[in-house]
Amino acid sequence: MNGPRAGAMTALGAAAAVLLAGCGVPTTGVVDVGEPANGLATAPAARSEAVAFFLDGERLQAAGLNVSGESDPVTAAVDLLFAGPAAVGRPDLTTRLPQPPVTADVRTEGRTVTVRLPAGVRRLDPLAMRQLACTVVVAFPAALSLPAWPPPSGEAAPQPTTAPVRVEVTTPGWHLAQTAPTCPPPSLPFATSTKPPS
Repeated sequence: MNGPRAGAMTALGAAAAVLLAGCGVPTTGVVDVGEPANGLATAPAARSEAVAFFLDGERLQAAGLNVSGESDPVTAAVDLLFAGPAAVGRPDLTTRLPQPPVTADVRTEGRTVTVRLPAGVRRLDPLAMRQLACTVVVAFPAALSLPAWPPPSGEAAPQPTTAPVRVEVTTPGWHLAQTAPTCPPPSLPFATSTKPPS
């Protein structure tokens, strides 16, 4: 290297040394800065409330249970319904649905929820069908992850949907369907339990 270039390199090296010395990089040895990191704190598991409709006489009555937020809301609600009112600590309520253990296979496609029941389950009477349909309809908005209401400031409000939810119940021996059941609003708060449906 000759004159101007060598001078520029020397000046650049000196500037780098001054900057590094001024930024707090120690010039000697290891500096003790405390205990090493021991991992990230884990967030608590998300929780949500499954609502099922049981019976108080001939009247539908909502009851809830806190469930894992990782569960599909419709499946969690249907499982809770088939677990019976004792699963939510409400032995005062009854059900017209088959008694446990009944395993339901729940599938959602568009605005249709199909609940498949095993062979041998008796045909649901109108009140049992209403219990199931209302349980599904109340859980359905959570399954869609609908936007928060009210919308954040400055954002347009989402357009409400008026399309009804269709609930189909099938077994190898029979098929029922109901659209837009008449359901009482779940009155909040109601007693909730944190145990999972069995």
